[in-house]
Amino acid sequence: MTQTDAAPAQLSELPGPKGLPVLGVLHRVRFDRLHLQLEEWADRYGPLFQIRMGPNRIAVVSDSASIQRILVQRPQGFRRTRRLESVAEEMKLKGVFASEGEDWRRQRRIVVAALNRQKLTDFFPKLAMTTARLRRRWEGAADRGEPVDLCRDLMRFTVDVTMLLAFGVDANTLETPGPVIQRHLDKVFPVLHRRTNAPFTYWRWFRLPSDRALDRALEAIQREVGEMVRAARERMAADPDREPADFLEAILAAVAEEGSGFSDEEIFANAGTLLLAGEDTTANSLAWAIHYFTQYPDMFARARRETDGLIAPARALEDLEQANGLPFLDAFCNEVMRIRPVAPIHVVEPVADTEILGCPVPRGTPIIMLLRHAATREKHFAGGDRFDPERWLAPPESRPSPHDRRVFLPFGGGPRLCPGRALALLEIRTVLAMLLRNFDLEPTGPAGEVREHLAFTMLPAGLKVRLRRRVAD
Repeated sequence: MTQTDAAPAQLSELPGPKGLPVLGVLHRVRFDRLHLQLEEWADRYGPLFQIRMGPNRIAVVSDSASIQRILVQRPQGFRRTRRLESVAEEMKLKGVFASEGEDWRRQRRIVVAALNRQKLTDFFPKLAMTTARLRRRWEGAADRGEPVDLCRDLMRFTVDVTMLLAFGVDANTLETPGPVIQRHLDKVFPVLHRRTNAPFTYWRWFRLPSDRALDRALEAIQREVGEMVRAARERMAADPDREPADFLEAILAAVAEEGSGFSDEEIFANAGTLLLAGEDTTANSLAWAIHYFTQYPDMFARARRETDGLIAPARALEDLEQANGLPFLDAFCNEVMRIRPVAPIHVVEPVADTEILGCPVPRGTPIIMLLRHAATREKHFAGGDRFDPERWLAPPESRPSPHDRRVFLPFGGGPRLCPGRALALLEIRTVLAMLLRNFDLEPTGPAGEVREHLAFTMLPAGLKVRLRRRVAD
């Protein structure tokens, strides 16, 4: 059966891979490669198919129009799954990312206000300071001839940036061991990913070593955030008339307002959410971009010439406006995010009975949207499997067709578009401009050794590069 046949009368009639009794397709998937398996099945079974994982029947959609409709109709028509909400609540991380309804609206207002353009303009000197620390760390590795673990270093960088912007805390994990919080953040997303996709809530009955490690990590994060909350409250008490200086102070001010509905639990939930989102997504996007620079040295050279022309003799971006003057670098990053988005899949459920491509989908059914699939197919982008930044630079009249930007969704879409998008893009431009100005790079092994690893976000596992101080031209 294909999607061109008569619409199925129910979800179970959709095509899909064969499963075993009780297990469904669990024996055929690895959660760290789940997105790749689903994309392969989409090519085989069409734009809407079904899988069974344990007792759960799941709809999987790659049709771009259906995905657009789902994103636009959130949160009224579709929501994050109740499983994700309950798992986040158990982990005390039910912040703006996992919340729904009025809880989401109330929390999002504060997050958006904390990340607006004026806040980023005021914050840029601190971002430049953190970028200089990353440069010094990489200079040390270059001088010692050591390969650089990009994901590790970039996650330290993004944690430092997030803690400065959100909490006013200079953690400086790039040059010091850093606070406890940084060493525990990497325990959270892998377990969140596994629990969200697990067919059974096993951890409520028995706990694996990774679950016990998560408990210790969350306790440590709570202690660290608690100390930051205490310090912020002392600052605010000493000067009660001033405007909140950062995200944490904005939340505390909301908590203090009579009838705000904000609780101390939501303080930790949003602080933890912002740290996790700021760490993994931006760091992994940067790591994928640097990986592609190693694969396309001619593009590295072109991006370097553009950067040199804009900021030389400075060693890095010096103000926010410069970040908007790098069109080829932006095109390069767009192409990286098209082919290697850090969120290749997204899971929601309908608030009420609905239909997708004519198939009835009952309320509460998990729906996995394959966000990357359409963006890498010929139907939406000419030469969709080819890495080609030029597609983003050509004027519309000469651009290879098709070029459907609607399926390019590195930050999601609709009302729940990622509120940290502007900060993430600013960090990406700033770090890459610093890299281009100061270093030559080469991979430490074949490109095939770098693989996609899904742990809620998608990272380039096995990626290491060797940096050398740039030789003067």
